[in-house]
Amino acid sequence: MASTIPIEELKKHSTNIYEAIMIIAKRARQINDEQKRLIEQETGYDSSMDNVNDDDSDDDSMETQEERQAQPVKYIKLPKPTTLALEEMMAGRLNHRYAEKPAEDEAKK
Repeated sequence: MASTIPIEELKKHSTNIYEAIMIIAKRARQINDEQKRLIEQETGYDSSMDNVNDDDSDDDSMETQEERQAQPVKYIKLPKPTTLALEEMMAGRLNHRYAEKPAEDEAKK
């Protein structure tokens, strides 16, 4: 069950609510990528093959797709990335910084 978090609580960890949401979203994407790599290691699944078109593929990739469909599916239950990112923000474990802007002299070149 989801719980409600007061906006004031998020504002404590950043300058405004929009910044806090962007920080949480970026961290959630990082966590999602980490979880995806973990799942690929555990199951031996290669997600790069998901985007192969039938028209562009050769016989080897078609065989690989058929083998993948025949294998039993293994499920790994992980917590949601947004929940983890939000928990990190609320616990004060999430640090952020802005990328440095280029100097005006360098930008004009």
